[in-house]
Amino acid sequence: MTNSDPYKNEQTSEMNDETFKVIGKAKRSFGFSMAILILGLMAIVLALVYRSTREEESAANRFSLQEIIIPAGAQILSVVPMNDVIIVTYQKNGDATMRILDIVTGETMKEVPVVEEAPVE
Repeated sequence: MTNSDPYKNEQTSEMNDETFKVIGKAKRSFGFSMAILILGLMAIVLALVYRSTREEESAANRFSLQEIIIPAGAQILSVVPMNDVIIVTYQKNGDATMRILDIVTGETMKEVPVVEEAPVE
């Protein structure tokens, strides 16, 4: 009796050089794809860290005026800071007015009355 295993020939790999080349190419392609994915994720993380740690100029630091002067007895309806101006809307004796002020000097740049539109008949 021989000691040979009848399944030994089936257990041997039928992979030739071409199969090894295809598997090697697939592994390199997978490695390249994973490297691109990891670099993309690192870029996203770095962007998030940058955005969360950078110091932006506070809106309050841009305003150097200490007070806003409005007529005596006026009631302030709104104060809206925009770019380089502050728009203050106030009401006095039933008349509303918008005052546009410079954010640095506090000087009045323009005063605009707010009027009600006449009804259309």
